[in-house]
Amino acid sequence: MSVSTECMTTLTQRPLPAVGPDGVNPSRARSAVRALYTRPALTAGDLSAPLLALPDGHPGAGRLPGAVQLSDVRRTVVRWRGLGIGGVKAFALGHDRDNAGSTALSAGNLMVQAVSAIREAASDLAVTTEVCGCSWISGGECVLRTPAGGIDLDATYRLMGEMAVQHAEAGADVVSPTAMLEGSVRAVRVALDGSGLRDIGVNPNLAIHTTLYGPFKALMATDPAAGHRRGLQLEQGRAQRDTVVQARRWIAEGADSLTLQPVMTAVDVLVRLRADQEAPLVAYSTSGEWPALRELGSEGMTEYIAMLRRAGADHVLTFAAEQVAAHLERNRG
Repeated sequence: MSVSTECMTTLTQRPLPAVGPDGVNPSRARSAVRALYTRPALTAGDLSAPLLALPDGHPGAGRLPGAVQLSDVRRTVVRWRGLGIGGVKAFALGHDRDNAGSTALSAGNLMVQAVSAIREAASDLAVTTEVCGCSWISGGECVLRTPAGGIDLDATYRLMGEMAVQHAEAGADVVSPTAMLEGSVRAVRVALDGSGLRDIGVNPNLAIHTTLYGPFKALMATDPAAGHRRGLQLEQGRAQRDTVVQARRWIAEGADSLTLQPVMTAVDVLVRLRADQEAPLVAYSTSGEWPALRELGSEGMTEYIAMLRRAGADHVLTFAAEQVAAHLERNRG
């Protein structure tokens, strides 16, 4: 029996039932069905917060979220852990700098004190540290130089390896070589293994050259005398390809996970990297991103961080961690 054209038109033009505002298909997605498929886009445990340890009395405390005096480290990480934040990455303002970065290895330096304080205050918080000469070497250099001005690879490897061991013994779970210096990840891994610290992770950076490190560099006095770190960072124009190549090198050298920074202007790189890599990926929303996120408010910055998770990040390191975690807590359920 054929159906008339008039009947077909009547059926296809029939108004849809009145529906509510939520659900993939609101006419059929009852609340119990929606619950089967709904997963949180983001949890506080997906976040790490940068902690910028400053000497007591330093006027820069509070200039960035997580920029705190040493005496405030404990209460800060207790507050973060109470919000469910999963990790912290520690940086320290270097002091008594010289051309050899000697204070980076001194007993009880600011980094060691900060890591010890974090570990004592929040024993289950994942602690990562920056392993780099920029806070400790005169002129904000990431690497040690030969008398002729070239990079002294052997001396730089030794410094990074010894820093990694020192941080791990203070309580770090993961160490993060920052300068993109070929062989540095291997040197750090060898130093850790040789000290019986095989369970400490190595998380090198995939750092793209940008202005989005500016507020951190100004506060922590790590802006190099040369004015840039080209040669130790990736260029923006080749970031998609070169980041994948560098990630493979780091994994071959012994990296356990990888950090991409800055992520705000490299989401395309994050997607490409995720397609290539099974290793855990950390997206670092750097200090220069913070002013823009602050303007978005807590809901907007939460949506942004959730997008980074969807794009492929296993974890997000962000100056917005506390505000996002508090927003998630307020809106839980």
